[in-house]
Amino acid sequence: MSVESGLGRGAYIVLTREDAKELFSQEGDAAVRTVAERLRNSKKHIELDLVLECGTSWDPIHRALTDGTLNQDVEDFPLDHCVLGGKRLHEGKDFEAILIRPDIVPHVAAGMHDLKRAEFTERYMALDPAAYGKQPTEAEGDETWAMLKLIRQLFEDAGNEHAAVLFTVAR
Repeated sequence: MSVESGLGRGAYIVLTREDAKELFSQEGDAAVRTVAERLRNSKKHIELDLVLECGTSWDPIHRALTDGTLNQDVEDFPLDHCVLGGKRLHEGKDFEAILIRPDIVPHVAAGMHDLKRAEFTERYMALDPAAYGKQPTEAEGDETWAMLKLIRQLFEDAGNEHAAVLFTVAR
């Protein structure tokens, strides 16, 4: 399955055990979306640095870490799980919620930790402008790398806490 557009605003949410229980108890897309959006906007979660807003950087990050597309079913573990490769809890045209399980989070963190800036820049600059929708630029590559470092830190922190990570994108 492939996401239609990279125009949505993404966010990562570190799930406490209580958050995960609440999220998993929901039935149906509307209920999952309600809980995910509440967590994303929770003052408590924001103050505890459990939410990382990544804007549209998730799009080039996923492309650069996988096959250059927004394909969700790329099997390039662990980097494919950085954005779209986890378990889809909600899948719609205007909202996505993707879970990275607590046992997977440390592997994703380690994969990102091993990724050097030169390798990431090479992958980013190699994105096909036709598929990406624009020509990759050095300036955007620098911004994307900076965001990837923040995402890496979030995954490292979540891994240390044995927490799951929820990635959401709202269009």
